[in-house]
Amino acid sequence: MNEDGALLRLERVTAGYGPIVAVRDVSLEVHSGEIVALLGANGAGKSTTLMTITGLVRASAGKVLFDGEELLRSRPEDIVRRGIALAPEGRRIFSRLTVTENLRVGAATR
Repeated sequence: MNEDGALLRLERVTAGYGPIVAVRDVSLEVHSGEIVALLGANGAGKSTTLMTITGLVRASAGKVLFDGEELLRSRPEDIVRRGIALAPEGRRIFSRLTVTENLRVGAATR
């Protein structure tokens, strides 16, 4: 953990899809023990921000630090091994599993 207690830190992250910028200059901190929600309208960049943290979308600028280590150049599978996973909504989950079972799948490497 960083000296200031931030477990996850985004510093001025910009990311998108090809020439389309979906999030611009996003900064946030999550401290150990905190529960944080990203809220916003459709198309505001919530999913893109989360997919950038997990390595599924590459940032064009900024930093993503987890426990003080840079994640932006890490592969998604390495980020999962560090303990960060994305539990998608709706049709992108295993429909025959319960919510708890779906979350356990995301935590399988831990």
